[in-house]
Formats: sequence, C-alpha cells, structure tokens
Amino acid sequence: MSDSLTIAKLANLLRSGLSIEKAFAKIGTLPQSTGLNYLLSVAKDSGAAVANELDSIAELFAFRERSLERIQVAHASPRASARLVLWLPVITLLMAQLVGWDVVSSITQTPITGLSIAFGLVLLLGAKFVSSRFLIKAKPKDSFTGFYLLAVALEISAGTNFAHAQRRALKTYVEHFGNEPSAKELEALAEIILLVEQAGIRVGELLRTQATNLQREEINIAEMKIEKLGIKLMIPLGLGVLPSFVLLAIVPLMVTTLGSK
Repeated sequence: MSDSLTIAKLANLLRSGLSIEKAFAKIGTLPQSTGLNYLLSVAKDSGAAVANELDSIAELFAFRERSLERIQVAHASPRASARLVLWLPVITLLMAQLVGWDVVSSITQTPITGLSIAFGLVLLLGAKFVSSRFLIKAKPKDSFTGFYLLAVALEISAGTNFAHAQRRALKTYVEHFGNEPSAKELEALAEIILLVEQAGIRVGELLRTQATNLQREEINIAEMKIEKLGIKLMIPLGLGVLPSFVLLAIVPLMVTTLGSK
C-alpha cells in the first residue's frame, strides 16, 4: 500500500468513529517510510480528531508519489544511455573478434595494441567513475522538508495550542530523524508565527500550504538536476569514451588489418 493510501485509509477509519488505536490496528503493517511513520506518530499522539488534517496530508503524499515516479523515469533514461555508450568500445571489439578479425592475436603479438587497450581501459574506467558520480548526485531522494510543519498542523487540529504543538512535533521529529528540521523549514515556521501574531490568520491552513510549497520546491530542484544531468554526462562521455573507443576498437582493428596484409 502506498503512503498516500495508508494516510487516506487511516483518515476514513477515524471518521467512521474508531479510536486512533483501533484505526492503527486495522491498518496493520505500515510502509517503511520515516516521513510517514513520523506523521502517523504525531497523529497517534494528537488523538482521533485529525481526520480532515490527514486528508490534506494524503493529497500531498499522492502528489509527492506521482512526482517522484516521474523523476525516477526521467533519471533512468540518461543512466541507460551512459551505460550503453560506456560499453560501446568493448562491444565493438568483441563483435570484430566474432566476425573473424583476429584481434586477440594482435593484442598478444603486437605491443602497441596492448598499450592501446590498456590506455583505453583506463580512460573508460575513468569515464565510468565520473559518470557514476554524476548519476548518484542526480538520483532522486525522498525529501521530508515540510513534514515538521505538517506535524505542527496535526497537533493544532487536535486542540493543542500553537507553542505546545511546536514543542511536541519537534520532540517527535528528533526521535524519528535524529536531527532538527532544516533551516529552511524553521525559517518558514518563524514567518508563519509572525503572520499569526500580526493578522490572526488560521495557522493550520497556513502550515499546510507552506509545507506543500516546500515539497514543490524540493521536487523542482530534483527535476532541474535531471535536466542538467544530460549536459554533465557529455563531459566524461565525450572526453573519456570517445578517445577510449579509438584506443580500444579502432587502433586494434587497424593493427589487425595491417598485420594481415
């Protein structure tokens, strides 16, 4: 079951009149998501009067899941292309051997061919290492920015005052994540506190809106990383794979051709 469905199911169970403990028992095993477990722990601590709040959180989770799926698909394309290009010199050499070019003999009998293969492999491994680093850095990660704000909103919806809600949500956050919320999230909370003090705005709605905006920002950053990935990969593939293709495939084939005459 996805995280969004788990939250929606919990909200419906609470709305049907079940206690928070019985609702959790009905759900059974929870998904292994730190962010989801954090919010559910806050919901359990808050009490049963959080069904409407959980509906809003379920919508946010559904948006996150759709966005992460789209980003993962986008990330798979340059990764597959990089793998294909990296294997191209080796594949060319193997195909030449299979169709009758005695490349193996040329490598063992001609020193220049062996040196060419050795340098080509070094360049290929270097290109593979650099491209792998780029791919790892651009890999989509599950961001929990905004979850602290959602937890504060959960506490408030259950009747807890604003200051106490912050303390309880923060305590649970540290227990689950091992650190405090990000500076960006704490700064957003400080702005909300100021707005509430000055204008008396409904704090729960404001917290949810800001949490959604923070999540959208994180998703936009992940999408921008994927867009830049294709350009970054041109550096190791262009500077490493093309020369290695010449050294691993073209030079051995030329030496084999000239040696057979």
